[in-house]
Amino acid sequence: MPIRTLLQLLLACLTVAVLALPSPGASQTAETRRTLSFAAGQMTSNGFDEVFLPAKTDFIDAGFAGVIVGWETALDHPRWQAGIELQFNQHFGKNNHTEIVVPLTIRYSPERPWLPFIDSFAFGLGLSHATSTPNTEIQRRSVSQRTLVYFSLETAFAFGEQDSNLFLRLHHRSDAYGLMATNSGSNAFALGFRKSF
Repeated sequence: MPIRTLLQLLLACLTVAVLALPSPGASQTAETRRTLSFAAGQMTSNGFDEVFLPAKTDFIDAGFAGVIVGWETALDHPRWQAGIELQFNQHFGKNNHTEIVVPLTIRYSPERPWLPFIDSFAFGLGLSHATSTPNTEIQRRSVSQRTLVYFSLETAFAFGEQDSNLFLRLHHRSDAYGLMATNSGSNAFALGFRKSF
């Protein structure tokens, strides 16, 4: 990936992070929520345009398991939080690499009893770096690269204690419509358990 493109992407991520910070007049007592999550995912052969069509979802012999450390802080509106994650995922099956992911996150927690089992919705955007080029991405598009743009879509569900939840997440690596040098990417669905500490 060209250095200029990487710098542009990092600048965009930093801009989003700055905009997500509470305003100077906001209460300084906002707590930072630290979380530890364990997740496992199954890769699909689908492009992003098909991944949400159950009749077309094609799971393949490739998966991953990993750990996620997260930090979130409340924004001016109490139902919104912004944060950052650090993910370490080990891929297996048709893939055999370790993936490091660093996304910025934005989370919305609806007021209960609006579907009481729904805890929150979240979106993450950042970079995904693989220790070797993923085999499934090469098989799908004939080419890929180790570093791609990452984003996630997540729904979290209330589970047991108030500081714990289960989540379902789309794990997406992408060339971001030509931002990266190669036209490639992959999708996976992941299930996870999150605990605040």
